[in-house]
Amino acid sequence: MNIFFSRSVAFLAKMKYNALMGLLFAFLVVLPDYLFEAFLPNVRYLTDYVFLAVMFVFGFFLSLSGVWVYAVCCLLFMFMQLIQLGHIAYFARPINPLDIGKVFGEFDDVYSAGMSDFDDFWFVPVAAVLPFLILLLMEFKWRKKLYFSVIGILAVIVFLGVKPERATRRGLHSFLPPETRYSIHNSINSFSFYLVNGADSKNIHDIVPQDFYLPYKVEKLPKSSQLVVLIMGESTNADKMHLFNPDARQTTPCLDKMKDKTGFAYSTAISGAVSTHSSLPIFFNMMKEPGNILKLEKEDTNLFRMAKENGFKTYFYSAYDMKQTNLIGVRYIDEMVTSEHNPRKFKHKKEDLLLKMFKKLDLKNGKNFVVLNFKSVHSPYEENYSHHKEFDVFKPKDDSRFEEENAAYDNAILYIDSILGQLLEEFERLNVANSQFIFTSDHGEMLGFPDGRYGHNQLVIEDMKVPFFLYNIGGKNPVLPKGVISHYEISELVAQYLGYKVTNPNYSDDVFFVHGNNLFEEYQFVEYNRQNGQLQEVLKDEVENFIRKKTKEKAK
Repeated sequence: MNIFFSRSVAFLAKMKYNALMGLLFAFLVVLPDYLFEAFLPNVRYLTDYVFLAVMFVFGFFLSLSGVWVYAVCCLLFMFMQLIQLGHIAYFARPINPLDIGKVFGEFDDVYSAGMSDFDDFWFVPVAAVLPFLILLLMEFKWRKKLYFSVIGILAVIVFLGVKPERATRRGLHSFLPPETRYSIHNSINSFSFYLVNGADSKNIHDIVPQDFYLPYKVEKLPKSSQLVVLIMGESTNADKMHLFNPDARQTTPCLDKMKDKTGFAYSTAISGAVSTHSSLPIFFNMMKEPGNILKLEKEDTNLFRMAKENGFKTYFYSAYDMKQTNLIGVRYIDEMVTSEHNPRKFKHKKEDLLLKMFKKLDLKNGKNFVVLNFKSVHSPYEENYSHHKEFDVFKPKDDSRFEEENAAYDNAILYIDSILGQLLEEFERLNVANSQFIFTSDHGEMLGFPDGRYGHNQLVIEDMKVPFFLYNIGGKNPVLPKGVISHYEISELVAQYLGYKVTNPNYSDDVFFVHGNNLFEEYQFVEYNRQNGQLQEVLKDEVENFIRKKTKEKAK
């Protein structure tokens, strides 16, 4: 017994240095992000304690694997971070798998550009290299005190293999990097996907020539609004809202009271895409055409950027997680809150928390652009209003899935209507001259009619049809297009209120597109024409085929 105890004590004594190396690893791999926040004011990261815990565990097992395995891993991470941090410093956004391909394919140009701007970005190699040099130094210094185990090597192999294995099963959209997530986390994801798919995958940059679309024209207007509030809903089908469809259940008692007010206008709209991670970048960057991905990367018509450059303070409060913030222009947002900031409160309070946060804002002074991103009415619908039993109004007529889903969905709409009503009351109370309150949704939702399908991500009209209303205080009564309005036109309106006129030379106003759920790879889209206020489907095709046909037409 004494022998066993003494051996256990000796074992734990050796392991304490491994634990210290784990702590040091977790601290140092995220240190560059906080250094970047000091040098680049528009770069910000959200603390992720789960990821930090994973880094501690990995650092611990890495220290068990021996000095040479440790050295190889540190050099690997150092290489990834050097490219990642250089990309963030130059482009102000994290590198994605497609960008990695361009770095290696155009390495001479990348190297030349980096060296020419070295004086401005000298901190990049320091931030990328220094943490791993410190880790290597401590590994060599403590190598005789560190406990060695083959289990450590096996754990490291498993850890390094998890993301590449996942990349064999998941699409590119699962590996796109949120701008507020730790850079090392983004690096692991992006390089893993590129390692597995990079050489052979066809992406939008290969499909669409850089000069295929003409650039948009941006003109600054002499005046702008003082306050613009934009509410981006979730999975909201306009046909299920009584305001837009009198045949629907009474799901919008609050909004129905608004329809006769001066300055209030509403219309059924068509979303830019059928998934959140496609719709938000399209909307906030005013992208219209299929495959015009360069617009997302250039951010020349990004709504947050235009607002910021015209003196607006910008806010983005979301009940969603930060995975949905990719390419919406995070670096131009002054105050940003997502569900990661307080997951417990968001889980229990839902949009009530967004309402509370909105009421605390000082919006009477200066110019302000506020975006609230709802998560309700996403499935499971009944969870959206579970904290408010008074919204459990509509009951299923039987125990069929159709009845249960539709009743729960309508209750969720009723809850959101209440939140919108309270937000509108607060907006009116503020009484800021020349201010706008805008509501739409990222996409619609299928609810079993007419073909038995549910959810979204499909290029069908139920997934595209969304609500839109505009409430204007102190300005002219809004004039909307006759009939249905597109997301692109809504973003044009927002741009006007922010003080800009954006002109698209590629397509007329009555031609617009709905994109599929993956913007960076070959994807389907639908082209619509608006005739006498009604939609007419013109084309449903894949981007690659569309670009090939148009290229041949131009050549003639």
